[in-house]
Amino acid sequence: MKTDILLESGTNELEIVTFKVGDSLLGVNVAKVERIITYQPITDIPHSSKNVKGVINHRGNVLPVLDLNTALKERCQKAPTERFLIIININKSSFAAEVSSVIGIRRLSWTQIEAPSSILLKGNETPITGIVKTNQDETILMLDFEKILADIDPSLALKESTETNGLEGKKLIVAEDSTFLLKVVNESLLKAGATVEKFGNGRDAFEYLQTCPVDEVFCVITDIEMPVMDGMALTKQIKSNPDLKEIPVIIFSSISNEGLQNKILSVGADAQITKPEIDKLVELIKTFER
Repeated sequence: MKTDILLESGTNELEIVTFKVGDSLLGVNVAKVERIITYQPITDIPHSSKNVKGVINHRGNVLPVLDLNTALKERCQKAPTERFLIIININKSSFAAEVSSVIGIRRLSWTQIEAPSSILLKGNETPITGIVKTNQDETILMLDFEKILADIDPSLALKESTETNGLEGKKLIVAEDSTFLLKVVNESLLKAGATVEKFGNGRDAFEYLQTCPVDEVFCVITDIEMPVMDGMALTKQIKSNPDLKEIPVIIFSSISNEGLQNKILSVGADAQITKPEIDKLVELIKTFER
């Protein structure tokens, strides 16, 4: 199964692949999914992380396979030969995730997704970025693959920038739903001299932009995947507003594919940087003139 559905840019919609791991119903953005394949033999790797089941050879590429049953503390009753592998690409890296079953693809609005409560996020242990509200008697949990990968290999996690100057006197707007990533980005920008206004979704960021003096804002940095209003819709709103359209907008996301590049251009974003390249983000901000 190959996923190549494209949505019109800036509509605040997304497609998710829904699947099960044990009894949990989960979802991942289609934009992160390269393809879905049926079972193939997994080669065990001695002394690897408990959340890594092994590796597969997929079209000539050796890919690690995440053991989601272990990572999510679930049990799968299906035999390995009845399970599926979802090939995922984030931060320019590909890997496979073994799942119990694949349900299908569903189109949603980001307004249907709410952030997990602070109780679930306590200690930053829950690999869930959002909870989907549906009209049916079900709950879909949006899985945070970035966190699962970072727990396996800390080198994949976003780290503070090494830049210590160059943004003095510049006011930046940051929209990012991950509290951990928002903290790292904020501290990196502060270290470089900027002042930062932080928001957990695009709607709150846009409402703030409409109330503050435009000439005070140097740049907007936004993630794509956020509840309520995503980064594409935020960018389109900014670039469609005569009073705000001159503010540079940078998309800072873990998603990286050719279709995304076209969408970013269509909503008017000035640039895109793939996580976790935060040093490049700071350097890019320095090149803008306001």
